[in-house]
Amino acid sequence: MQIITNAGLELAKEALSKGESAENAMFSYAYNELEKRYAAYVDVAKYLVMQIPENGTVMTMCFAETIIGTMLNECRRVGKTPRFICPETRPYLQGARLTASVISDMGFDVHVITDNMPGYIMHREHVDLFTSAADVITMDGHIVNKVGTFQIALAAQYWGVPYFVTGSPNKSHPTIDTVTIEERDHSQVTDIMGVRVVEKDVKAYYPAFDIVPPKLCNGVVTQKGVFSPYDLESYFK
Repeated sequence: MQIITNAGLELAKEALSKGESAENAMFSYAYNELEKRYAAYVDVAKYLVMQIPENGTVMTMCFAETIIGTMLNECRRVGKTPRFICPETRPYLQGARLTASVISDMGFDVHVITDNMPGYIMHREHVDLFTSAADVITMDGHIVNKVGTFQIALAAQYWGVPYFVTGSPNKSHPTIDTVTIEERDHSQVTDIMGVRVVEKDVKAYYPAFDIVPPKLCNGVVTQKGVFSPYDLESYFK
């Protein structure tokens, strides 16, 4: 993201030096970048939807941005009507406020569950596939994503539910040792919607992300196809 921001800034400076509109230059650049991103995710969606059985049930985790819409459009194109289960994803509630709302708006069946329900609900509701996006996919196959992804991946393995992550492997992270997990403001755990829910002397932890090892992942879904987490070099060939 920093690379894209810097490139846009350079284009704005170049436009100003020529007496042209910096605003127009940055708008065109941003629009073209979004077009490329959507085009890539259309291909990602095609490969992901191939993994979803007819009338299947899909559990997600912090599954947002372009992949939701492109996935659902692809489901509609091929005539699949899966139902979705979305953990709420505290403390920002991305699953409840974003993922579930997009799925509902596009006319698909969706249920929200709290973040401590996935293991039980996965078995009771006969989930066929677990999927998430990723903040980082390291070259040694580890998946760094919103905290809570790891425990769902564990439950998925226990129940025999395949886990497919969407995203691209990142060469700037050759191993998981290069990743630092961010610790965020603990008040976001001790407080809910501005109301403190624990005693004043109670402390909290808030690691923003967790790590899923490659042995819990059935495949990395990219715009080039589905790759084994143990062979991500093939993505770049």
